[in-house]
Amino acid sequence: MSNSANEWSLSPAQQAAHKDFTREQIVELVRKWGGSTTDAALDPRMLSFTVPHVSGFISYRLACGCAIVFGDPICAPSDQSALTQAFHRSMQELGKRVIYIAASPIFADWASPQECKCLIEFGQELILDPSRDPSKNTGTYGSLVRRKVKAALRDEVKIQEYLDTGDTALEQEIEQVGDQWLASRRGPQVHISDVYLFQDRVGKRWFYATKGESIVGVLCLNRLEEQQGWLLNHLMITLDAPTGTSELLITTVLDILNQEGCRYVTVGMVTIGQLGKIVGLSPLFEWLARKLFKLVSKVTRIDGLNTFWGKFQPTGRPSYLLFSEKTIGLKELFALKQALSS
Repeated sequence: MSNSANEWSLSPAQQAAHKDFTREQIVELVRKWGGSTTDAALDPRMLSFTVPHVSGFISYRLACGCAIVFGDPICAPSDQSALTQAFHRSMQELGKRVIYIAASPIFADWASPQECKCLIEFGQELILDPSRDPSKNTGTYGSLVRRKVKAALRDEVKIQEYLDTGDTALEQEIEQVGDQWLASRRGPQVHISDVYLFQDRVGKRWFYATKGESIVGVLCLNRLEEQQGWLLNHLMITLDAPTGTSELLITTVLDILNQEGCRYVTVGMVTIGQLGKIVGLSPLFEWLARKLFKLVSKVTRIDGLNTFWGKFQPTGRPSYLLFSEKTIGLKELFALKQALSS
């Protein structure tokens, strides 16, 4: 995997201990074993750690003296313990602390306290079942989705799938939506990867919304073979998109996946309003962590995605921060800030 010349890169001597897969092998492994943090695993700035006897890798960044891992190791569940133990030994030799962001409950239960001395429940992964049409739900949420979808249809918004036909002009239009969406964002942003719509095309699908001759919305899917489903991400809408464009895109794609027999779609991890389960911190530091998280949530409104996706009534699964050491200081906090904002 190619690494950019920035502070996340290892020195040539350190890189010698890290075998590189080809890009095609990386994509194949991520499609097979990846989950809601697929984008981070495929970000071209990430480093990869491997061991000879495991068909898989740990994708990570270096920041502020810490190794930041998004999600679980990319390998078969039976190989996760061996790969993780080797990774932690390697990072310890390099003097790096390890932090996992958005670890799954199964991996977190094993890693704490095996390799990680501190566990914090800070978010949840949101999962949709395409067989449950959100526009047919009862109550306020179902009514809201129906109204939004009807509004978009009244404005003659149409949804189409791009079938990777090599139409460079259409691809450029789709990417322009992404550029406009990125430029329109204001305030503090939390994200695990930049937007790479047409890189690593194997296992991807693209849907777009049009109003007349203009593309006003884009949605991307990444195949998740282990879950027999998809990661739904990069939902991007232009500023002049008609009301309900997002909802029409989502419900249309869910209907298509339902017809294909899919029963699992994750939209990734969102933060929760307050920290949940905490293991490994002293009572004082646990109190400080809860207060700090509540303050950050209030100032940055980082739980906005939870509010948006709530109307589709997804199932939530806990998502964890894991720390290799019990002490969480400024080094770890700055590492997290850098990893989640660049």
